[in-house]
Amino acid sequence: MPIRIGLKTQYDRMLYNLNRLTNDIQKLQTQIASGTKIEKPSDDPVALVRTMGYRKSLEDIERYRVSIREGKSFLRTMEGAYDGLENIVIRAKQLALQARNDDLTPENRQAIAREVENLLKEALALANTRHGNRYVFGGNKPVGYDETHPPFELVKKALPGGEVKERVIYRGGEEDTYYGYSPEGKILIGRNGNEALMASGLFETLIGLKNTLEANNVSDPQRELEELGTHIDRLEKVMDHLLNERAALGARMDHLELKENLYQDLHDTIKENLSATQDADLLEVATRLKAKETAYQAALAASAKVMQLSLVNYLS
Repeated sequence: MPIRIGLKTQYDRMLYNLNRLTNDIQKLQTQIASGTKIEKPSDDPVALVRTMGYRKSLEDIERYRVSIREGKSFLRTMEGAYDGLENIVIRAKQLALQARNDDLTPENRQAIAREVENLLKEALALANTRHGNRYVFGGNKPVGYDETHPPFELVKKALPGGEVKERVIYRGGEEDTYYGYSPEGKILIGRNGNEALMASGLFETLIGLKNTLEANNVSDPQRELEELGTHIDRLEKVMDHLLNERAALGARMDHLELKENLYQDLHDTIKENLSATQDADLLEVATRLKAKETAYQAALAASAKVMQLSLVNYLS
C-alpha cells in the first residue's frame, strides 16, 4: 500500500531544501568576499587550530625580526663610532710623526698640541655615541645618565705644582648587553666601555701626546723624540684593539643578517602553509556557487508548481 504524503509535509520539505540552498549560497558568497574558507570554528575545527598555530608562529617571527632589525641598527651606530675613532687614531699618529720633525718651531708644536686636544674631545664624543637614548658603549647600563655626566668623562685635577692632571673615567655598566632573537638565542649588542675602549689606552695615549707637545722640551730634545716614539707605538696598539673590536662587531652583524634571512624564509613558508589552510580556492568556490544558484532556481520553479496544488484544483 503506497504511503501518501500530505501537502504540509511537502511544503515543510521544500522550505527546508530552499533554506539549505540559501545557507550554502550565503556561505560560498562569504568565502568569495573574505577569501577564506573558515567563517566559524564549526566549519573546519582542525584547519582552525592549524591556522591559529601558523598565526602565532608568524607573530613570534615578526617579534624576533623586529629585535634583529633593532640590533643591526644599534651595531651600525657602534660601527660608525669605531670608524670615527680609527680616523682619530690615524690623524693622531700623523701629528706625532709630524712633531718629530726638527724644523718645527715651538708655535708649531703648540698648534699640533691643540689639534690633539680637539682629537681627544672628538674621541670622547664618539665614546659617548648614542643610538636613540641608549649609549652604545654603556654596556648593561645604556641609560640613566645625567646629561652633564655621560659614561665617559674627562676629569681634571690640579696638582700642588700648578700642573693639571687629566684623565678619562668610565662610569657605565661593567657587563655587555645582549639582545634575544629566538626563544633560546641571544647575541652581544652593547659593549661595556671598559673592554671596548678604556682597555685600548686610547684616551691615556692622546692625553700623553698632548702633554708631550705642550711641554716643548727643547732642553732635552732626545727625550721628547723618545716620548713621541712611545706615543706612536701606543697609537698602533690602540688601532689594533679597535680593529679587533670592529672585526668582532662585523661578525655579529653577519650573524644577525644570516638569522634575518632564515626568518624571512621561515616566514614565507609559514605564510604559504597558512594560505593553503585558510584561503579559499576562488575558482572552485565560484563554480560551486554557480551550481548552487542553478539548483536554487530549479528548486524555486518546482516549489512554485507544488504550491499550486490544493483540493480546489480538482473541483469542477
